[in-house]
Amino acid sequence: MDTRIKRSILALRINFIFMGVLMGGWSTRIPELKSALGMSDATLGRTLIGGSLAGFVSSRIIGKLIRELGTKKVFYLGSVIFPVGYLLIAFAPNSFVVFLGIFSFVVGYLFLDNPLTIITQGIEAEQDRKYLSGFHAFWSIGTLTAAFFGSFLIGRVRYSIHLAGIAIIVFLVLIVTSRALEDKKPGGDNSKPVNMSWNSSMGRIVILMGLGMMFSNGAEFGATDWSALFLRDVLEITGQLYVGAYLAFEIGMIISRIMGDRYIHRYGAAKVIQVSGFVGASVWLVSTVIGVNIDHFNRPLAYLVILIGYLVAGAGVGPLFPGFITLLGETPGIDMGTALSKAFLIAMVGVAIIPATIGFISDATSLTYAMLLPMALLFGAGLISRSVHTK
Repeated sequence: MDTRIKRSILALRINFIFMGVLMGGWSTRIPELKSALGMSDATLGRTLIGGSLAGFVSSRIIGKLIRELGTKKVFYLGSVIFPVGYLLIAFAPNSFVVFLGIFSFVVGYLFLDNPLTIITQGIEAEQDRKYLSGFHAFWSIGTLTAAFFGSFLIGRVRYSIHLAGIAIIVFLVLIVTSRALEDKKPGGDNSKPVNMSWNSSMGRIVILMGLGMMFSNGAEFGATDWSALFLRDVLEITGQLYVGAYLAFEIGMIISRIMGDRYIHRYGAAKVIQVSGFVGASVWLVSTVIGVNIDHFNRPLAYLVILIGYLVAGAGVGPLFPGFITLLGETPGIDMGTALSKAFLIAMVGVAIIPATIGFISDATSLTYAMLLPMALLFGAGLISRSVHTK
């Protein structure tokens, strides 16, 4: 492996870590943000729809931008856009500004994520080995680190100062490390737009992969965005302990993603997704039922059971997203710049609409019943993998 590839791989690992910091940095402060602005579960859910709208807007332009400008320039553009969203969230006076902040943050995030994925798959093809699941493990390490740090700052540093600090630090790190990234233009310098309509055979593959990514995101962000609120509002866990489920989930994701490249290479992405989805969803459901029902007479044990469920659920979710991206990239004749933008549009429903729907269900019934939705999506991802045939 030459020095150029080694430097690019190191830069990718660092970038994935700090992309995780971006995602995890604000998730642990959601309860404080919600309380500070007096938002109900449904109102919080509506603000998260900004992420879905951002996904729609990005999908219309990001494929063309990557073809014309290359991955590196689009990455730089995302590095400029995301801090605006983070700062809007940090200093928002009302829920509408939070909505605008989430929209800006997600646009910037996708402008970072798509180029990193395309660069990684280019290196995988050149080196004939898998890296994507392992890189997503570094992403999970970033989210876990941010969660630990965020939980320590609860009650010590106002969330607005915390989020503003993350925005500045991550911006500087991404700009510096991006100089070592490979610059890719899918299809080459003379690439032309690919006609990939939704009703074509290629379009149907993209839809299927996008649905798998949506189910993966729905399970992941349904767990992470609502885990602290679940422990606080359902089990009445207070203080720093209510981030325990979030941390357990992220640890599970890190373990499974570190191991993911090896198992995807050995058994294939579809098989790994199927087993992970079925096992993760089943254990998550059983642990939640047990934990909620024993809480009234043994809260510490209920807390432990819930954490075990989130740990296994995180391990189940871990390989899903990189696995579906791998399946998409294995499709003969695929233009990943266009395909990823379309698949990520569908996937963004899992980032915004699913957590928002959890809020609506929670207001109508209870948060316990609402959490059945991400569990069902995790199981559904396993079902989708059974019908995937890209070769």
